[in-house]
Amino acid sequence: MNQIDIIKMVKKFSERWLLTAALMITGGLTGLLVSLMRPPIYESSAAFSVTIDYTQTGALSDIQEDQAMRGVGSVILSDRAIENALSRMNKESGMVLSQRDFSENSFLDREEFRWTLRYRDTDPKIAEVAVNAWAKSADEMIQEGLAHSLSCKSLLEELENLKTCLYNFPNGNTQINCGKNELESVVKYINEVSEQIQTEKKASLGLFHALSVSLVNGGIASGTAELGQRNLYVLSGALVGLFLSIIKTLVEEINRSKAI
Repeated sequence: MNQIDIIKMVKKFSERWLLTAALMITGGLTGLLVSLMRPPIYESSAAFSVTIDYTQTGALSDIQEDQAMRGVGSVILSDRAIENALSRMNKESGMVLSQRDFSENSFLDREEFRWTLRYRDTDPKIAEVAVNAWAKSADEMIQEGLAHSLSCKSLLEELENLKTCLYNFPNGNTQINCGKNELESVVKYINEVSEQIQTEKKASLGLFHALSVSLVNGGIASGTAELGQRNLYVLSGALVGLFLSIIKTLVEEINRSKAI
């Protein structure tokens, strides 16, 4: 048995471009037919705009900016945000979705300083209600987290002042106002502030105090997801046609080599 002649096979395949084109067109049309038989899929989206107050932070590196942005994304994708969204859907619209269904049909995209939430469903109303509930729940968590982050920043500044006070207390520096008359009271207050800082830091959800996050638009269902799915089916069908043409040429070349 002779080896397969790759060059001859490629040449034969190129000579059959008409057959290849016909198979790809047939496959594409089949994909289009399948997509038309499936129920349409609607997508609803909402977006968060994120800004950083550089007057508070000074210049930040790309890594620091990325960390701040990823912190917002982590809150949006958190289990708590999704659980709150599902609860809100049930209370406000009477819609019941499982967390698994929600996770399979929800998407989060980032573009520069913008997070876009998307939800897809065959029912446009469900898509719209789901993404709005998700966006509102995430927004409430983000704003609450930012408030705690600001509180944490203030407490950290207060702690620094108390440490300075503690350092100067034994020296009898009366120019520094500690708000306390006894060293023991200063130490006790420092411990209290430190505990408050840990509590506020946990409640801040890892958000950066210099961030400003705004929900810029709510969810409106559209057919964009349906169009994307249809294009995918058509492309898949065309690729199947191309694959069949290649396989047909390969099989014929194998049979030819065996016959020699």
